[in-house]
Amino acid sequence: MRKLFVKDQGGQSLIEFALILPILLLVVFGITEFGRAIMTTNILNSAAREGARLAAVSATGDSLSVQNRVLEVLQAANINPKEIKVEYMVADRSVKVTVTTDFEVLSAKVLDPFMGTIELKAATVMRYEG
Repeated sequence: MRKLFVKDQGGQSLIEFALILPILLLVVFGITEFGRAIMTTNILNSAAREGARLAAVSATGDSLSVQNRVLEVLQAANINPKEIKVEYMVADRSVKVTVTTDFEVLSAKVLDPFMGTIELKAATVMRYEG
């Protein structure tokens, strides 16, 4: 009579899981941070567009009201701007609004210890109306 030896593969599964887990975490955290960065960029674009629209339809040329409108949009999304720049280009009859922020990578310790903040920027140019 032949005896069949059944091997216990519980340890092998544990070792395989330990080898795959860092790669899996890297992919999951990378996808999450990339999605957050895209969302932040979309909000920056929206804020710049709102400011440029206000500047294009108002004939006053008031940079402060444009910056306040951009701040309203950014504060609604809980984003702190690093810089809001409004440039009036008289020759082109247009206005350019640029918004910059520092994007903090929340999972920097998992992804890369040197990746703490990334500068994100959005700009919109609109022609004056009227």
